[in-house]
Amino acid sequence: MGWQRWMMGGVTLMWLAMPAMATSGACPAPEAIEGRLESLAARVALWDEAYYQRGERLVTDGVHDQAQARLAHWRFCLGQPLPEVVLRGGEQRHVIAQTGLNKLPDQAAVDHWLKALPPGPLWVQPKVDGVAVTLVYGKGQLMRATSRGNGLSGQDWLAGVTGIAAIPERLDGPTPEQVVIQGELYLKRPEHVQGRDGSAGARADIAGLMQRHDLSAQARDRIGFFAWALPDGPETLAARNRQLSDWGFMDPQRWSHRVSTIEDVAHWRQYWYRHALPFASDGVVIKRDVQPPGRVWRDTPPAQSVAWKYPVADTLAEVRDVEFRIGRTGRITPVLELEPVTLDDRTIRHVSAGSFALWQKADIRPGDQVRISLAGLTIPRLDEVVIRNDQRVALEIPDPKAFNALSCLTLTPGCRAQFLARLTYLSSRDGLDMYGIGEGTWKRLIDAEMITSLLDWRDLSRATLRSLSGVGDTRATQWRAAFDQAGRKPLQQWLAALEPAHARFYGSQPKVVFRSADSLNHIVFMRSLENADWQVMPGLSSKDAATLSAFWQDSTVQALLDEWLAETGPSRQKDDAKNG
Repeated sequence: MGWQRWMMGGVTLMWLAMPAMATSGACPAPEAIEGRLESLAARVALWDEAYYQRGERLVTDGVHDQAQARLAHWRFCLGQPLPEVVLRGGEQRHVIAQTGLNKLPDQAAVDHWLKALPPGPLWVQPKVDGVAVTLVYGKGQLMRATSRGNGLSGQDWLAGVTGIAAIPERLDGPTPEQVVIQGELYLKRPEHVQGRDGSAGARADIAGLMQRHDLSAQARDRIGFFAWALPDGPETLAARNRQLSDWGFMDPQRWSHRVSTIEDVAHWRQYWYRHALPFASDGVVIKRDVQPPGRVWRDTPPAQSVAWKYPVADTLAEVRDVEFRIGRTGRITPVLELEPVTLDDRTIRHVSAGSFALWQKADIRPGDQVRISLAGLTIPRLDEVVIRNDQRVALEIPDPKAFNALSCLTLTPGCRAQFLARLTYLSSRDGLDMYGIGEGTWKRLIDAEMITSLLDWRDLSRATLRSLSGVGDTRATQWRAAFDQAGRKPLQQWLAALEPAHARFYGSQPKVVFRSADSLNHIVFMRSLENADWQVMPGLSSKDAATLSAFWQDSTVQALLDEWLAETGPSRQKDDAKNG
């Protein structure tokens, strides 16, 4: 029979179904994970217990699934066998085992699995987000209802499901002596769009209802049932669905579609994620048309069906390193380098830890595992530290007291990051608008020791620029032209490029006041202003006034201005004054 040939290849196909979960990615050094595997395993076991036994999510599916995948990967790297998941059952044994599903991590894994299948029809259904239950009918009468438990035994839920309209107490029409139906109890959510609404605690809510000893009629009206398996039923899925519908269940065929390619599966996954369903769902299930008889079902994921989850809203990421980025104003932004993870089908490798103070409070180090999500569906966001690395890795942490709006105006030890940020802003459209000059250009010039001052670019000849590796005559000419054009920009623009508060200052003053803003007299005037003068300047905020006062009193700034004026030359100053 077809199911026998399929089961014989089950071990191989189950391995193919989990390539990214257990074998993808480079293995860390054994000493880097040996001491951390036990704590991760204990945390996953805690989450598993809550999820499978009580229907509670202590963490989101994305975090849970990623933690399980990382644990499997680490065990693979250490040559350890994957232990059998042992869950507590209940007082009531399943007539036919609840199998669960292998969850494939991405489209490539699903495609791999599809191509390994023997010929035969395939179907896709939404993966309803609820709690699994087994219903047993004897001579057409509902006799037992058992929670999933550990797949072999579970809790007696007969009292809870009796009276739920979606579960007939007696099957319509002729029936075998015994009928076993497996499916999902779910909370009714009319017009629920998963991509918009998320699960919103649907599974926890239905699990909570089923824990009650006495369900009200109103509570029962909120519960639906989706039958996803009819062991020992008709040969094809469509026939099994028709049989379920004839017996009085919601017709699963409405949510079942034939597929043959990965594109077909991806279409329905995206469609159900973005369109309304009457229940919360967390992915799709792909299953073969044929199924083995119930007597051979085991409490392990079958080879003939798998799940592909929707894009997760958040996930668990391991921190590789912490980079401290220092901006133009001296603000320190810690950025976490992550082991690559997937969010909304995008690969995420970095996430900001927010301000330096927030990072200090969280004290995030390499080896920590953090929960991240997408803010506004595009920007990775750090949510919390989930598991800490017991071994706190030492980092080179910058001193926030060493950096401010006037630090690193020249390239001195420890100043590379802020100095580079200053140059990058200087050449931007908000600065001197140097066409074709960006952060990469400045990095090359700094690495070649051609730039140590914010004005050194004015003296770089084409021949000097051509001496850089990979810079030919054309590029050197373009760079030199950009530098020349920037050098002819008016003093007001140069000052605004050094400190943007100048732009707001000039914008708030009558133009006639600064007709000679490019003259030496203007520099003399600005240098003469005291802090009290700045604070009473019309149209200027107190913050900008304090910033400009400090700027014009700084000795390094004064040296830069002297250099700018010296290289501009008297004739240029006269021309500027005449045209001002």
